[in-house]
Order: sequence, then C-alpha cells, then structure tokens
Amino acid sequence: GGWGGLGFGPFYGSMTFQGIIPYYYDHLHPGTGVELNHCVYNNMADNPRDKPTKNDIVNGNCRDGYNRPDTHDKCEDCRSRPFEDVFTTHFTLC
Repeated sequence: GGWGGLGFGPFYGSMTFQGIIPYYYDHLHPGTGVELNHCVYNNMADNPRDKPTKNDIVNGNCRDGYNRPDTHDKCEDCRSRPFEDVFTTHFTLC
C-alpha cells in the first residue's frame, strides 16, 4: 500500500497530496526536503498542545512530535500568528 507500494501512510490524506509529498522527499529525493514554519506555511490554526485551551489558557505538552522535556513548553501557537504573516492556510480542521 501507499505510494510506490512502500506503505507511505496511513494518515489523513495519505492517498492525496499529503501522502505523495513525503513519498517524493523521503523516497525519490531523500535529503532534499526543507521543514518550513507550519504557522506561516500551511497554517491550520490548530491547538499546538495535547490538552484543550480553556479561557485562552493553553494546557498540556507540545504536539510537535519531539516530546522532549527541554522544549515541551516552547511550541508556537499558530492561532496567535498575525494573519498578515501567514503565507498559506489549510482548512482540514474547519
């Protein structure tokens, strides 16, 4: 399954653009991808933490995939990014 029969996925959108991009950069052109700031490019205005925000107070650890105690409190909340600084948005969560 997945792109090239290599099992890229399963995750939301893995059979679409969101799956072919990891296949392209991880398999066809390894070492050439660049990670961009997800609050500027592909901003989803999502909660960056694993617990709900209540009364505008963020709770929980960062969902940045790193799960490191030294950085768990430093994730950017894209909901606070000024709109004029956002280059592209993504409406999956809407």
